[in-house]
Amino acid sequence: MWEDKDYYSFWESESSVRRLVAENEALVDSFVERILAAGTRVAGFSTHTTSFRVSLELARRLKRRDPSVLVLFGGPQCSRAQAGRPFAEEPCVDAVIIGEGELTLTEVLRRARDGKPLEPMPGLLMRHQGVVVDGGDRGVITDLDRLPLPDYSDFDAAIRGGLYADPERLEILDSRGCVRTCHFCSEWQFWRSFRAMSGERMFAEASAQVLRYPRVNRFYFIGSLVNGSIGSLERFCDLVIASDLRIRWQGQAIVNPAMDDRLLGKMARAGCEWLGFGIESGSEDLRARMNKKFTNENAFATLRAAHRAGIRAQINVMFGLPTETRRDFEETLRFLARVRPHIETVLASQSFAVIDKGTAPHAHPERFGVSDQDHHLYWTSNEGENDYAERSRRYEEFCRVAIALGVPEVSGVLREKPDKWRLLGEHALYRRDWRGAVRALRRALRREPGDEGLRAGLARAREELRPAAAAA
Repeated sequence: MWEDKDYYSFWESESSVRRLVAENEALVDSFVERILAAGTRVAGFSTHTTSFRVSLELARRLKRRDPSVLVLFGGPQCSRAQAGRPFAEEPCVDAVIIGEGELTLTEVLRRARDGKPLEPMPGLLMRHQGVVVDGGDRGVITDLDRLPLPDYSDFDAAIRGGLYADPERLEILDSRGCVRTCHFCSEWQFWRSFRAMSGERMFAEASAQVLRYPRVNRFYFIGSLVNGSIGSLERFCDLVIASDLRIRWQGQAIVNPAMDDRLLGKMARAGCEWLGFGIESGSEDLRARMNKKFTNENAFATLRAAHRAGIRAQINVMFGLPTETRRDFEETLRFLARVRPHIETVLASQSFAVIDKGTAPHAHPERFGVSDQDHHLYWTSNEGENDYAERSRRYEEFCRVAIALGVPEVSGVLREKPDKWRLLGEHALYRRDWRGAVRALRRALRREPGDEGLRAGLARAREELRPAAAAA
């Protein structure tokens, strides 16, 4: 199920995760026993929106079995704008690492090694003398080349044995942050500034991993964008070509006029086989309002050049960004039809468009006509015209058009989202639309009949409808 990206809402749902753990309690407890049997004194959880609930469940069990284990939470979900402070208030969590973790984690581990008690420090949120103390920010790592190569030695047998879903692939975190500052995006704020490895460092890491693991010949660059530093990217390609290193690689990219036939051709010769481009919308006006500034001609030229170079391309699309109108959405449909000959797949966002805390629409909702901005999914804009239900309709219409154009049914391009009725039901509950909630939650329960959260929501909606029914 971890591999099924169409089920992200399952991992966000407290009732779903609780049921999963209850139904697999012996398996979960066996993980706890394996962790403790290894002599673990510090347990770290890297959390995201889809992993934090199950991480909390495991951390609680660890603490119950051995309260002396130091439990640390980190990752994107631990930012101050997300759940950093609530995590620090959890009895099963000793401390929360915020932002980049290497320097803070190193200091925490040194203290644990030396038998010193944990105390507030930059980059750490922790309970201290009965209250949560924020140690403030720690400086970012400015030179990524100085980081040691990732050490996968604990997983040697699994990598060499091809036990993973994609056994030929490893990942390289080539950059941090983004060169752009899109209003809807929180990632550039999380990383605080853009930094990229040099082409030499990228090449050294790929070469070292291929030498250590002969089966590995593919890499995914997991920075926000592989072309944030054109100089580093081109130098990496030159080194790969000159060394005849036989690898294939993929990454996310931004539309940039520098991504022309010459550069994309060189990237293909260096092993680039796939790129995902953050288009988000086919409306230039909407993209400009979101501070995402490139023209449709720029995008078309880049996608066409990638196709000519033999690089498979994907476009990433969002639905109902703040201020998006029906006309903006129709421009996205026209853009899709125009670029279809030059792309392989589409990543259609199944959360449509979220508003994260700290982003411009959350901090300045009046600028974007946004209300209910504190709910990342169920906010509205355009005087209520752009709400979650409308974004769902636009997503479905987009998918129908994409499928008709022959776009593969992967990466969110679906005939129906598996969690459609769950989320529409929860949206109706949030809006106090009790009849709509009953209709949607009944359909959701046909798919997940054992979900107590859905049953509780349905019971609540029916209870709210009783006075109206009695009055009638």
